[in-house]
Amino acid sequence: MPTCWRGAATATRGPARSCCRTRGLSSSTWAAGHMRRRRPHPRLQTSRDHSGPGGEMARGNQLIRVLAAVFALTMTACGGASSSSSGNANFTLKVGMVLPFTGDLATYGPSLDKSARMAVKMVNDALKKDGINVTVQVAGSEDDQTTPAAGVEAATKLVKTDGAQVVVGSMSSGVTLAVAQSVAIPNNVLLVTPTSSDPALTTLKGKNQLVWRIYPSDLLQGAALAQAMGDTFGKSATINVGARNDAFGTALAQEFERVWKAAGGKIGQEVIYNTNQASFDADAQKLASGNPTAWMIADFPPTFAKMGPALVRTGQWAPAKTFMTEAMDNNDSLNQIGAPATDGLRGTAGSAPAGPSADAFESAFKAANPGAKFTSFEGTSFDAVVLASLAAVKAGSADPSKIKLQMRAVSGPSGDKFGWQQLPDAFKAAQQGKSISYQGAWGQIAFDQNGDPTAATYVLWQHQAGQTTNLKTFPFGQPR
Repeated sequence: MPTCWRGAATATRGPARSCCRTRGLSSSTWAAGHMRRRRPHPRLQTSRDHSGPGGEMARGNQLIRVLAAVFALTMTACGGASSSSSGNANFTLKVGMVLPFTGDLATYGPSLDKSARMAVKMVNDALKKDGINVTVQVAGSEDDQTTPAAGVEAATKLVKTDGAQVVVGSMSSGVTLAVAQSVAIPNNVLLVTPTSSDPALTTLKGKNQLVWRIYPSDLLQGAALAQAMGDTFGKSATINVGARNDAFGTALAQEFERVWKAAGGKIGQEVIYNTNQASFDADAQKLASGNPTAWMIADFPPTFAKMGPALVRTGQWAPAKTFMTEAMDNNDSLNQIGAPATDGLRGTAGSAPAGPSADAFESAFKAANPGAKFTSFEGTSFDAVVLASLAAVKAGSADPSKIKLQMRAVSGPSGDKFGWQQLPDAFKAAQQGKSISYQGAWGQIAFDQNGDPTAATYVLWQHQAGQTTNLKTFPFGQPR
C-alpha cells in the first residue's frame, strides 16, 4: 500500500548440515539457478585394458574404475551430479507475521494474516503432493499496533523466541522500516512486506537483499495519482496537498508534488499534520484555503475521521474534488466517517489485475475464512509467503542468506509461468532448479535488484452514495 503501509516476523532454525562439502553450493552457483555436471578427470576415462592379462596396467585400470565408481557415488549422494537446487533437502521454514491487529490499519491486518496462513497451508499441500521433504511452519502472528516500537517488539519475539527465518510484515512503512533496521537486518532474517510503499525501503542502508516488498513503491503511486488527477482536473491545475506526519504521508506527498510540478502543475498549500493532535481545525483551515482546483490527501481512516469533518467545517473544501490512496479504499470505513466528508471522494490504489485469477482468489479466501472481510489486499501477504517458500525450495535451504539469492529467480519475468493455483508444478520446478515466473494472487511481481516490484496495476476508485466502485484500471511500469 502507499507509504502508509510502510511498517512480521517468522523464522526457522538453521538449515540441516549437508552430508559433505559439495552439498553446500556457493552463492554464485545458486544465483545461476543450476549446477554443471562434473566431467570425470581424463585419467579416469580408461575403458579398456591394453596391457594383456595379469599386467600391471590391468590392475591399475581396475583400481581406477573402482575409485571412479566411489567418486560417482559420493557426488550423487552430495547432489553434485544434479541440476536440482534442493534435491533431497529436508528442512522446515518458519514464517512469522507482524501485522496491525490494532491501530490505524486494524481494518486490514486480520485479513492479511488469514491470507498468509492460507498460503502456508496451500504451500504445504503442494510440497506434500510433490513428495518434497520441506515443511513451512507458522512461527506466530504478532500485533504491531501500527506503531514502530510495537512492531520491533513483535518481530523480536518471532525471531528470537519463535525462531522465524522469514517475517511477513508489516503494512505500515514506518513499522517495516523499524523492523528492518532493528530486527531483520541485524539478525539476518528475510523480511517481505505486503504493502509498505515508502521509497526509503529501496535504498535502505545495509539491507543486503534481506528486505523485499509486494506492493509497489510510492515512486509509482505518486505518478499514478498525478496521472489520474491530471486526467480529471488538467495537468496545469493548482493542487493543495495534505498528509499525515509519518513515513507514509510525507514520502507520498513529496513524490506526488515532484511528479505534479514536473508535468506543469502547481502546488498551493502543503499541510503536514500530526495524527494525535487534539484539534485538526487549524490545519484544516489552512489546507482548505487558497481556492485550489483540487486536493490530494494522504491519510488513514482513523485520522481522516477527524480531519475530514474539520475540512467540512471550513466551508471551503469538497470531497468530490479530493483524491486519496488505497488506505482509504474501504467502503465500511468511509461510511463510518460519514457522507459529508466522503461523498464523491476518489483515489488510486494498487490492485491485483482484474480477471478470473482475482475472482478465484477472492472465492478461495472466503471459502477458507467464512465470515472474514475481504479487503482486496489479501493477495499481497499470500504472495509474500509463496515467493519466500519457492525461493527456499529452489535454494534447498531455510537459511535466509541462501533464500534471498533466489527471490528474483522465482518472481519472473523470465522462467516458466505458474499461477497461484498451480503451486505443485511451481514447487516441482523450483526443486529442479528452474527459474520461475510466478503469477501470484496479487499479479506478477518481477522483483528488481532492490527488492521492489517493477510493475503494478492501479485502480481509480470513487465513493458515492455509500458505495465504493472502481472507475477504471491502468497499468504502471513494465516487468523486467
